[in-house]
Amino acid sequence: MAFTATDLSNIESAIVDLATGTRTVSVSINGKTITYADADLNKLLALKSMISQSIGNVVPRAYARNCKRGSI
Repeated sequence: MAFTATDLSNIESAIVDLATGTRTVSVSINGKTITYADADLNKLLALKSMISQSIGNVVPRAYARNCKRGSI
């Protein structure tokens, strides 16, 4: 299954909703809707980790390597 940055964003929003007291959260990925409850927070965190690894969620850092100190 190919994940996208949008999928990751949806998962992160769902985690915040659960952490702030929302009882259930629905997430749609590839046309399928999954509903999570408070008890499913660990599963949601595991899914976030899997999606992050799948899409290679790496923060671009090229600017730090390509700029000389004091040039910004």
